[in-house]
Amino acid sequence: MGFRYRKSIHLGGGFRINLSKSGIGYSWGVKGFRITKTARGTTRRTVSLPGTGISYVQETGKRGGYAPGRGRAWQPAPGNNHYDTQVIANQEASKLVSEGLEEMLASAGRALKLMKLFTIGLWITLLLGLGYPLFWIFAAGFASMMLYVRTKGRIDLEYEIDEDRQSEVDQRMDPLIRITRCAKVWRVTQTSRVIDRKYAAGAGNTVNRSVCAVSTTPPFPFRTNVRVASFKTGRETLLFLPDKLFIIQGSKVGALHYSDIASHAHTTRFVESGPVPTDARIVGQTWKYVNKSGGPDKRFKDNRQLPVCLYGELELTSPAGLHTVLMFSNPDVH
Repeated sequence: MGFRYRKSIHLGGGFRINLSKSGIGYSWGVKGFRITKTARGTTRRTVSLPGTGISYVQETGKRGGYAPGRGRAWQPAPGNNHYDTQVIANQEASKLVSEGLEEMLASAGRALKLMKLFTIGLWITLLLGLGYPLFWIFAAGFASMMLYVRTKGRIDLEYEIDEDRQSEVDQRMDPLIRITRCAKVWRVTQTSRVIDRKYAAGAGNTVNRSVCAVSTTPPFPFRTNVRVASFKTGRETLLFLPDKLFIIQGSKVGALHYSDIASHAHTTRFVESGPVPTDARIVGQTWKYVNKSGGPDKRFKDNRQLPVCLYGELELTSPAGLHTVLMFSNPDVH
């Protein structure tokens, strides 16, 4: 609490970004009054006399800095330890189309749109039927139409593979099938570089990932007579077939021949903060907060030991905008 002179970078519109050795703070206000969220996590309220440079400051909230004798764990400012963040995502499915597949994808898109429409209609009429039983007749109609689309809207992909091509197909599909059998499969959605490795268990990079639902059965509207590998996260499904990759995003469908895709398989070390999958290989140990010697930083009360796992990764890219990274728990799959 007190009076002070201060300077900051003014960006206009009432907003400021305050730069200091401890990080980046943000503030907003009008002439005579300003609220600041500091890099240390405190909230500062400033009442000033316009034109004089004099202000009265009140600062509240916990200060994150550690001081001897306080017995308080020191925490870094959240979100300030990353840079060069990259989002890993595919282009819109309708733009991921190899030559010669347009008609098939149009049929698949129509079937998915009809199924979505009739599903919405079914749920709406079921809910309305709770108050007005007459709507149950319409619900039955929507259910019948869904059954019709699911039956007639199927796209059968019948493969006849020559003996001299079978080994090529097996070489492509066998690793994908083995990935579906891993104890855990994730989709990497974002990567960031780390400013201070101390707060990232010693890692130089961090990733965001989502668990994949895997299957060896193709999703609607496709049906086939050969082995497939399907990976679903959120609204997007990747369906690997012997000759092509389908990208299904809701009712939008894309497909690329493997000749249009570049793939790169490798292993990666990952500091696992969650349960370790049963088929994972632990190759080391670290700490949630690491000191310069690699040991635990004793300033943190919740500093637990973490395993370093060796996982497999498969990265797929294409000039059309495909960019997918699958992480899987068994590093021996290749």
